[in-house]
Amino acid sequence: MAVRGKKQGNIFDDPRYQDFVDRYHADPLKFAIECTGFIPSGDQIDLFQAMRCENARVSVVSGTGTGKTAAFARVALWHLLCHPVAIYEGKIEIGSNTYIGAPVVQQVANGVWKEMQDTRLQIANGPHAWINDYYEITKTMVYVKGYESQWFINQLALQPGQATSIAGKHRYMQLIIVDEASGVSDKHFDVINGTQTQGANRTLLASQGTRCAGFFYDTHHTLAKKNGGIWEALRFSSERSPFVTADWLHARELEAGGRNSVEYQIRVLGLFAQSTSNVLMTRVDIERVFEDRQIIGDDEPYGYVVLCDVALGEYRDESVIWIAKVIGSEDQGPYARRVEFIALPLNSNDKEAIDLAGELKEQTGRYSNSSLYVDNGGIGAMVNQMIERDGGQVNKINWGQPCFKNEYRGRFYNLRACAMVRFRDAVRQGRVVIRMKLDKRTKEKIIDQATRLPYHFSDTGALRYVIETKENMRKEGIKSPDMIDCMSFAFLENCSYMASDTAAKTGDTQASKLMHVADSLFSDIEGL
Repeated sequence: MAVRGKKQGNIFDDPRYQDFVDRYHADPLKFAIECTGFIPSGDQIDLFQAMRCENARVSVVSGTGTGKTAAFARVALWHLLCHPVAIYEGKIEIGSNTYIGAPVVQQVANGVWKEMQDTRLQIANGPHAWINDYYEITKTMVYVKGYESQWFINQLALQPGQATSIAGKHRYMQLIIVDEASGVSDKHFDVINGTQTQGANRTLLASQGTRCAGFFYDTHHTLAKKNGGIWEALRFSSERSPFVTADWLHARELEAGGRNSVEYQIRVLGLFAQSTSNVLMTRVDIERVFEDRQIIGDDEPYGYVVLCDVALGEYRDESVIWIAKVIGSEDQGPYARRVEFIALPLNSNDKEAIDLAGELKEQTGRYSNSSLYVDNGGIGAMVNQMIERDGGQVNKINWGQPCFKNEYRGRFYNLRACAMVRFRDAVRQGRVVIRMKLDKRTKEKIIDQATRLPYHFSDTGALRYVIETKENMRKEGIKSPDMIDCMSFAFLENCSYMASDTAAKTGDTQASKLMHVADSLFSDIEGL
């Protein structure tokens, strides 16, 4: 290699580097296997092969657990380490440029950057460990030593409504990787496409198929090679992935409501959302709650919750109080939450805040060990203050806030979406009933509200449920779903309960019976 380095000991002075470049510069798959000890899946092999072309345009719609991020890290390091010099139009350029972006740049740090660190360790245990001496990985940048400003991997912020920092930057050997591409605006892609104009400019996009519109969607349809375009469109399915288990797939199927559900199609199959409806529940779903059946046994340690959604003080919505028996806390299995709604003391818009506070205190006192949950928005905050000033205990609901559990954070935009979707899933699985007689008008109101709950998936690209705001619902002529809002409070992430006195006594009796059985079974064992 004719090019000499800037100082003694840099990468160009190593006699092994020329052979390294010759062997790997046109073959990311060989680099991944031989240099990083990687064992790729079939989908990952397709990706590596597609990236060989100097002006590759590759777009991946992917499920979860497919190894997409691991493949990205190796593609990025391959582009950095195997593309040292470009000679074109009488020019000589040292080094390649790689940009990795996402709607939330922290996603890049948490994903691809971590994988690059892991890959570096794997390289250190392979036949080309010496290459690690010539590049550095920092929190925000990867670069070849001695060439920090011209030979690097950098992070790229692609936040909605903000200009992208890549505008006007050109390099012959340039790779742009965009993760969560479904959530990146078309304006950002206009800038990226305007930058990627030279012969060895590669672009790699990936995301879950959360939107059936936008540039990322088009790369799999009108702009795809199969339709005469320039984009190699790939699909990574979790069902084909060796990185997930059959148990994991089964759990996702149960969680999503079956293989035909929109969530399963996107999260697992790597398909774009193809739903004919954007409402959370159907009439068939919600009508199950009116079936005359008992789902919480009298001998189980259930508790009581008093749930209240407070009207905004306008006559467009209503204050609602539901009383419910609850047991369990999980989403699946024997400890899944079950709820029996046993009373509806209030469903009106004519209660003053002070009267509502008094009503809630009275209702809470009627049920042993009951827990009170009241929404804390608008007038609800005033009601909660009154209850607390009077010595009462209240759990305040601020359901615009994000979830606490990581598994919920990754699936739901906020506490409201979490509660609503968990409520829907419980309804579908027969874990919710209304055990009281309702007049026809109230019953139809519940059905109407439940079947008019519009939702979509987060436009940041990650597959997270978003329930439409009440303001947007009003614009579409949809009234505030106060009854359903209040019912879903029983499925809030932090909605806990204490066993009622009656249930606790019954539970003690059952526990005593079980202990007696256990004692008799092991009575012949010495020392017990």
